[in-house]
Amino acid sequence: MKKFLLIVLMLIFSAGYTFAQKHITINEDCVYLDELTASHIPHNKVECGIKAGSEKLITKDVIQSHLDKAGIKGTVLNDILVSRQWEKLSYEKVAEYIEAEYKKAYPDMKIVVDQIRIAENIYDNPNVKMNISCDTSKLGGGYAQIKLDNNKYQIYYYVKGFKDAYITTERIKAGDSLAGKVKKVSVEVTNLKSEIIDNAESLASSKAVPAGKVITADIVQEKPALKKGEAVKIIVSNGTLHIETHGVVEENAMPGKQVLVRNLTSQKIISGSYIGNSIVKADF
Repeated sequence: MKKFLLIVLMLIFSAGYTFAQKHITINEDCVYLDELTASHIPHNKVECGIKAGSEKLITKDVIQSHLDKAGIKGTVLNDILVSRQWEKLSYEKVAEYIEAEYKKAYPDMKIVVDQIRIAENIYDNPNVKMNISCDTSKLGGGYAQIKLDNNKYQIYYYVKGFKDAYITTERIKAGDSLAGKVKKVSVEVTNLKSEIIDNAESLASSKAVPAGKVITADIVQEKPALKKGEAVKIIVSNGTLHIETHGVVEENAMPGKQVLVRNLTSQKIISGSYIGNSIVKADF
């Protein structure tokens, strides 16, 4: 009995393989013999020009002829329907959409989609409406949701924003005017923590800043009316008593703000309010 079974197996093997596949799915425009037969026989082209999203019936006679040409013994039992998937959703298409959405939110900026991570299994079917939604409330990293038919996918992206802004051209001390010490260039604003200032040349620095620093609201102040060391008239008045004397400001003076002044007669440092015209009204 064992000898009989062995003889039968040898006869089957000598007759070659039997191929009975009925349907396959491919990703590119050509279908190959090993795909049609689901085997490890040569990767020979059988038919090309299969359009994305279409189907092509490859008859068993065509497949048989390719097997014969390859010198492979086998019998094909069925015609095979080949379905080609749609093209994978492209980086460029998603980037273009995200860029357009961010430009609506930031019309005065240049938007650059720096990176996108798309899952391998998202295919772009032009016959199915695709919806992409993303949060444009901030620049930088974010997630977008893609809806294709009844399927939902999430992708990661990173968006950079660029805008014309003033930067310092030299190191500036605290209190110094920015006039003549800044220039306007395109800068990345993705991670700026404070608002860009447009009228930088009419302001002063509120702190020491290096060259190349973007001028933002947190590092500027109004230009001082008087700089430290400038002469002022000190007035002390309470309605019945009125005294005037000379002094110098010990710090930059801003209109309507408190400032320390040195009385040149007594050499004492007192506090007062700068009221303009080089006059400090001292606290009584």
